[in-house]
Amino acid sequence: MIILDTNIVDGFRLDSVSSDLLKTISTSKVDRVAVPSVVMDELISHRAVPYREKHQKAVEALERFVKSTPWPTTPGVLPQLEMKACESYWRTQYLAIAEVIQTSPEVLQEAFRRESNVLPPCKRVVVSEGGDTVKTGGRDAAIWLTAVEYARQHPEETVYFVSRNTKDFGDGTSYLAPMHQDLHGIADRFVHLTTLDQVVERFAAATDVDIEAVESFLPDEETLEYVSSDAYVRHQVRPGPLARRSFLYEGTPLEDPESADGESLPESGPVASRGWLAAPKAQFNSVRDVKAYRIGDHVWCMATVHWLLAGIVLPVGSFDPTTVGVAWETRMLLSTTERSSRPTILRAFQPKPADASEFDTFPKIPRAQRRPLANLTRGRSIVEEILERHGHTSLDVIKTWLHDGPTGREERLRRLLAKSGQEYIFDEALLEE
Repeated sequence: MIILDTNIVDGFRLDSVSSDLLKTISTSKVDRVAVPSVVMDELISHRAVPYREKHQKAVEALERFVKSTPWPTTPGVLPQLEMKACESYWRTQYLAIAEVIQTSPEVLQEAFRRESNVLPPCKRVVVSEGGDTVKTGGRDAAIWLTAVEYARQHPEETVYFVSRNTKDFGDGTSYLAPMHQDLHGIADRFVHLTTLDQVVERFAAATDVDIEAVESFLPDEETLEYVSSDAYVRHQVRPGPLARRSFLYEGTPLEDPESADGESLPESGPVASRGWLAAPKAQFNSVRDVKAYRIGDHVWCMATVHWLLAGIVLPVGSFDPTTVGVAWETRMLLSTTERSSRPTILRAFQPKPADASEFDTFPKIPRAQRRPLANLTRGRSIVEEILERHGHTSLDVIKTWLHDGPTGREERLRRLLAKSGQEYIFDEALLEE
């Protein structure tokens, strides 16, 4: 088990080769990568606290602007502060790199005891010119003791503890009391490393690979279905409050809804999209930036793969579903020697409109998507009629209307939406537009 300290994870970007290598080590099953729960909480706080502080500064700046304006003014509305959503987002990002080892109550109790008694790795630090001091290091003690506890509970494993904090933890050559007693009986399988480079040197060796061998894994049907599904999960139309956290992207409109093929780029320009209404059709286009490593008995490759996606989206500010094509790049992990493994997306970039050279190579939109598209178009017409008759009606009212006593066209709308599986697209944000 490779156990990382906060300073190691904070030391690299989540879209870096370092991140990719850690995912590769886990995927290859050569070893596992984890962080103590104390580290996970600390990593998330490093993202969430600045988010909260910047939001508060924006609120205060807006208030100052209103006060300094010599005439009545209506200030713009700032996005709502969503701490739980922010924390959940970053937790998901870090969990893609490392699993979590729960810090036990016993470890926390011992960590607090060591901080109270200034026992390593805890310490006393001066906080004022007058010599005032505070005791600190409880979190460091919890991180260290979590790694030690894991090693004791898993006698069949070697633990690699990785931290750049040599000032408090040491460099692995010697330890102060009581840290050296912590390792009694496990020192031979508790390896202390101080950089991520040392981890890579132990587990991965750069090697060469034939790019054609990499390309041969990418166009097969199972990989294309996986890419299609992943693209949909990442960039689908989201319901209600989640819609405002969707990442908007632009796609090239495909003029013929019966096919994604065309002779030339349309003149209307890219379509701003809220997301896919169904999983798009994926097609392999090209590969670049291939890096290969021998990890254990197999060769693992990381490559940037260029895909073409064609499907049905909901444009920004419209209920009219539109067929579009996008170019999508992903950083992929695959093994050219471990045949039982499947290519995996390590990270993905924002979809972009296609250029002229790509337009005539888009895959055909699946026939199965056309009927839901027609149902959605008919359902939209009925909703528009409801709004025309009754004015701007909230989503809750429409839902109650449809469920409590639907008759005639309202019943038809309910059936169409249920059949298409897309009832969530009629959210309040879209109704307001």
